[in-house]
Formats: sequence, C-alpha cells, structure tokens
Amino acid sequence: MMSMNVWKRATLAIVRKPVRSGIIGLLMLMVFTSLVAQVGVSTALRTMSDGIGAGMGIGFTVSAGENPISAEEASRFSRIPGVTKTAYATKTLAQVDGARPVMPRQGPRLDSDLAMQVSVLGTTDSSLSEEFQSGLYRLEQGRHISGDGDNVLVHRDFALQNGLSIGSTFRLRQEGRNATVRVAGIFSGNVQAQSPLPSDTSENLIYSGRRVTSALTGNDRIGMIRCLSDNPQDLSAAVSQAKTMAGGKYDVTDDSARLSGVLQSVQTVRDLVRMVLLSVCLADVLVLAMALVFWIRSRIHEIGTLLALGIGKMQIVAQLAIETGLMAVVAALCSLGTGAMLSGYVSSRLLHDSGVAPLESLHVEALPPEQTLLILLLGCAVIAVALAVSCAAVLSKSPKSILSSMR
Repeated sequence: MMSMNVWKRATLAIVRKPVRSGIIGLLMLMVFTSLVAQVGVSTALRTMSDGIGAGMGIGFTVSAGENPISAEEASRFSRIPGVTKTAYATKTLAQVDGARPVMPRQGPRLDSDLAMQVSVLGTTDSSLSEEFQSGLYRLEQGRHISGDGDNVLVHRDFALQNGLSIGSTFRLRQEGRNATVRVAGIFSGNVQAQSPLPSDTSENLIYSGRRVTSALTGNDRIGMIRCLSDNPQDLSAAVSQAKTMAGGKYDVTDDSARLSGVLQSVQTVRDLVRMVLLSVCLADVLVLAMALVFWIRSRIHEIGTLLALGIGKMQIVAQLAIETGLMAVVAALCSLGTGAMLSGYVSSRLLHDSGVAPLESLHVEALPPEQTLLILLLGCAVIAVALAVSCAAVLSKSPKSILSSMR
C-alpha cells in the first residue's frame, strides 16, 4: 500500500505541475539528445574514414621494373592479410590500325613511328586503377575491363577523333604481332603526361584485357600489381609484409600517402565535433543539476508537510526518484528521434561536403544499438547523480530544521 502511495504521489506531482515538469523534462531531453547525437556523428565519421579506404582505393602497388612478375608470385601478394582486391597489369606500346592517336597541340615534331604509338594497359580490372579510384578518370559509357577478353576501354577524345563507339573494332600491332580489339567502354579525364610523347597522354591510353598485351608482347608476365584494402588500419602491416616479400627484386609503393591528409582531416573534424558535443552535454548537465536543486528547494513546503505527516525521508527520496525516472524515460525515448535527426543531419552534411563521390553515397547507421543503449544508460546515471546531489542539499537537514524553514 505504501508503495502504491509513493507511485501515486509521484504521478500526481508530475501532472499537477505540468510547466515545472515540462521544463525538467526538456532539460533531460537536451542531455539525452546531445549524448545520442554524439554517438551518431562519431559513427558517421568513423564510417567516413573507413569509406575513404574502400571508396578511393587505398592500397599499395608492386612494380616489376626489370624483373617481370610471374602469375605464381603475383598470387602471393594477393593473399597478404588485409588485401581485399587485387588487379594485375602490364603496360606496353603499340601502333594502331584503323584509328589515329590524338596528337598534342603543342610539342616537338616526331617521326611517324613514335607519333602513331599508343599506350596499352592490360589489366584484370580497369576499375581498380589508381586514376579511376581517385576520380581522375570516369567511365562515361559502356563498362570496365575485367578478365582476359579482347575488349578495350578508350578515352573520349580518342573515340571522337576516330569515330569510335561501343562495339567498334580496330587493330593494335607491335613488331609483327597484332590483336583485334572491340570498344567496350569510353572514359574521360586527364592526367598530366610525364613526357611529350603522344603515347604518354591520357587521350592515347587504352585499357585492355591482359590477353591483348600478352598477344602484343609475346609473353604473359605481369608488370604491376595493385593491391587494395578496405580498412586503412590493415594497410600498414600489409605494406610491410609486401616489402618483405618483394625484397630488392620489386618496388612496393604505398598509395595511401595521397590520402593521409584526408584521413587526418577527418580525424580532426571527428575530434572537434566530439569536443563540441561533449561541451554541450557538460553544459546541459550543469544546467540540469542546478534546475533539480531549485526544483527540490521549491518543494520545501511539500517535503516539510510529508515529514509532518510521518512519511520518512527515504520514502520522499523514492518519490522524487520515481518522478525523475518517469520524466527521464520519456526524455530518453524522445531523444531517440531528436538525436537521430540531429546526428543524421550533421553526418549527411559532413559526407556531402566532403566532395568525394564514394563518400557522398555512403550509408551511415544513424543510431548503432549497442552504443546508443550505453550512452542512454550514461545519461540516466548522470541524472541520478544530479538528483542525489540535489536531494542531499535539502534532506540532509533534520525534520525540525526543514519544518522551521517553512515559516
């Protein structure tokens, strides 16, 4: 019966003072919303950091140099822990029959043989090339090259000059060897050429299957291996193992250097957002604690009356705890919506403003269940401590002093 009286008094106290209860509940909602939003934004930024590795092709490149890599040796690099995708590539020069290379507008005059050469990059997957992964090249029509077929991917300017479209064919030849290829895709973009030769320009680069380069060169050796990792944290160990395997025979280049600045920026933003949200949480907690102190002090007459009726201090504390707990539960449930909206807005703006297409399309889980539950329990613990401090300031006094202060 006494327990029922405590619950009844608690609910009546909330209902009879809606403004006072609403203010306390709003402050609790602000605390929970700040905590929940922090979890959501931290998850989004962590997803962004991981998405940079997955979406922008973070990894390393093994270059053969003067020592072509066999298929058996290449497979060892692809099995390194942390490596999730691998593309083999071989680059060579060839002359074109049925098409003409795009000539640079400025540059030295070259003899006919050099002017008619193009670069042919035979690869098992053109989409994994560094230029496509970093966004320097973009597929405009058709599909990427994969496998060992006779399809090729040509530049848009090369296709326009030669009247090529999806399905068009032409022939590549090198020292008496030749291969007839079919256009499967057209890409755009430009990379600064390292030399004035037409074959080194982006417009005269042709992606093909490795069978085409094998037919042109007369061998099946691999000139380059591109290894990608979805997790930046796994890359360092993978690169170290690759360098150990390569020894002095092959060159291993860590491609993550170009992304280190981006990753550092993401981490800086993550720390800044967390600091801002934690500061807001701390301010909300302080305001809530002061509000609870005034809330308890404003009820000094009620507390004194209950003491005069013979109700013990623990029962009064239980009533206040029930009142606070009911308001906290409502605030916590509402914060799942407000916190998700706030974190979703901030997260989407961060991803959209990154300017990187793979990151803009990332799906971020707004409220991870485990972290959200823990942060809500933390919010409840903070409210419990604030309530305990507030109650102690009043109920530590003797009943006589409380009753005398009512006059």
